[in-house]
Amino acid sequence: MGSGSSIGNSISLRRNSVTSRRNSNSSRKNDQDSVFYLACKNGDIATVEEMLPNLTFGQVNQVEPNGNTALHAASSCNRPDIVRLLLSGGCSRITRNRAGVTAYQEAATDEIRTLFHRSTSDRFVDENITNSFKLLTSNDADTETKINIPDDWVKGHSSADSAHEAKFIIALANSRNPLHKSVKNQAEKRSTSSFRMLVSQAVASEHQEYPKVSGLLKNFANKMGIGNLITVYTLQTPIYTNLQKEADSLSTLIYFHLSELQDRAFQGESYRGARMTEDDINAYKWAIKREGYVLETRTFQSSSIEISIAQEFIQQQQQQNVKDQHDSRFSVLLTLVFPQKCPTAINLTAKALPLLSEFEDEKEVLILPFTLFSVKEIKNDSQDGQYHITLINVPTPKTSLSDAAECIKS
Repeated sequence: MGSGSSIGNSISLRRNSVTSRRNSNSSRKNDQDSVFYLACKNGDIATVEEMLPNLTFGQVNQVEPNGNTALHAASSCNRPDIVRLLLSGGCSRITRNRAGVTAYQEAATDEIRTLFHRSTSDRFVDENITNSFKLLTSNDADTETKINIPDDWVKGHSSADSAHEAKFIIALANSRNPLHKSVKNQAEKRSTSSFRMLVSQAVASEHQEYPKVSGLLKNFANKMGIGNLITVYTLQTPIYTNLQKEADSLSTLIYFHLSELQDRAFQGESYRGARMTEDDINAYKWAIKREGYVLETRTFQSSSIEISIAQEFIQQQQQQNVKDQHDSRFSVLLTLVFPQKCPTAINLTAKALPLLSEFEDEKEVLILPFTLFSVKEIKNDSQDGQYHITLINVPTPKTSLSDAAECIKS
């Protein structure tokens, strides 16, 4: 009896200790840093491991009286084990401290900085390029021209003026007609419901990013901005993979709220990797010889302002595929040129604006479906065999909603 009572008391004391620490973290004096924050700052990993599972997402990411979060403290004080623990637990990466700096920017060493990087490369490298772009060809093009169009590039129209889907969704998003507004509201409700369902299928309640995803969805529902849903896209979750197959719900919502992102419209060059077959490359060669033909993005595409980021991810993919002797695809670097600000190329890490990407080192420019490009140049590096393809953004022509709708019907 004495031994059993002693064990029971020990367990009770341990539970009380955890409860006491959790309470002290939330009920501290206003001018004192929390117990959890101090443990992260001082490298007390035992206390962090004990407290972390019992804290809410808000408590883990709270800004302390000194202006920093626990992640800022661990990052700046060179506590790699604790940074790793916080990030694996779904800690927010985009919270800025009182000085406007993220924990990534506060990193004491390159080792700490590396812990914030994404572990996989699939977002910045296309494995199936014909799923990402559609060649727009003319309905009234002659039969010989249509026969010569490469596989998977058969549908569409011959110029930007014929990109009716893109013109329709932009016209609907910008329309102030009360009737159109009603249609837009209904479409937004359906898209929100569809996106929530997609998210729930991809991220179960036990997933480490579930609290973060739930908070971002709640923020959007509370009219706190479309940026919350874009951040959901950037998370390292199966949501990204699902969106490559079902982009409609999120793309509709972003287009309807595009005015919120006008300060992020990108101008300049961004880069993306690809793996292409010889037929894929021949398709681009085919398109470059035909003036006026444009490509339309079919999916969300992540690109980077830094060419080194795209090249790094290409190299990762090459290393993954080196064991496959039957993979004869070529390595391709896509340069995407935006001569003027493009509202459907969104800078997620723009200076002086809140971060929308969880991985700020990637310097991401998110390219929406229905963005138009023409093929400017194709080169092959004789030394490493890599192809370089340059695409120029083509602005989507403005049109009335009724005209765009009629064109889609026809």
